[in-house]
Amino acid sequence: MIPIGRLKQNLQFNKNFGDLVEVMKLTATLQFNQFRLKKEPTEDFLHLLEDVFGVLLSLKEKNDLLISRDALPALFILISSEEGFLGELNFLLTSRLLGARRPQDEIACVGAQGANYLRDIRLDFSFFDSPGEKFDPGQLSKLSGFIAEKYLKRQVGAVFVVYPRFMSITLQQAELEGLLPLPKDFSAHSAAIPQLLVEPDIESVIEGWVRSWLGFKLFQIFWSSRLAELAARIMHLEGSVQEMTKLNNHLRMEYFKYLHGLSDRSIRELTAARLLEKER
Repeated sequence: MIPIGRLKQNLQFNKNFGDLVEVMKLTATLQFNQFRLKKEPTEDFLHLLEDVFGVLLSLKEKNDLLISRDALPALFILISSEEGFLGELNFLLTSRLLGARRPQDEIACVGAQGANYLRDIRLDFSFFDSPGEKFDPGQLSKLSGFIAEKYLKRQVGAVFVVYPRFMSITLQQAELEGLLPLPKDFSAHSAAIPQLLVEPDIESVIEGWVRSWLGFKLFQIFWSSRLAELAARIMHLEGSVQEMTKLNNHLRMEYFKYLHGLSDRSIRELTAARLLEKER
């Protein structure tokens, strides 16, 4: 049996630690609510880019952005978190990545937590800093430029991104989304414009379009990822609070059971002593 002094220490430590976890949960909830107040990326710009692509299709009969290149390796982009208390979510993302990639496929990782997982299993990958909560345009441009160069130079045949998709405060999904080649329905946007001047050349314009489209798609993905991370952290900390409450209740019961046992023993000893005194 644990000594009563140790029980009391454990009870006080767990109470203090539980209070700390509760504060962390409230902080995560505040961050989530503040982030939801920010303006969500609109689909209007994406629709305009799709219309522009339709014009480019009319100028170039064979467009590699729509053609699958199965013989080439694919590029997988892993979007993970920079902060802690998201171990289960990062594990699910890494598992989704490993379940989809082939041995010859390349990996790029955004976020320190995912990079740690990949290093632990000794996989080679390219690392990119997270664009952060403010979605640093420089970091987004660096990542979109890396993807565009890999694909346009035919170093990879397809590009996929694995990220936590926000569904609700209680549900986050490890999503695998294909970025390149473009979906087949993009060909439906074809629209010719007579006497259209393209400068400096059609290839350069298509490359610029790819970078712009990738940049906006990544912005949407990082937006959903950030919401999913904050929601997952809230649920993780809420689970920790409940576990600490159960543990504290158990320790409190053990503590008072110990006290009652000491009290009962003292009463029995005193009663026995008085009876002996009376018999004498």
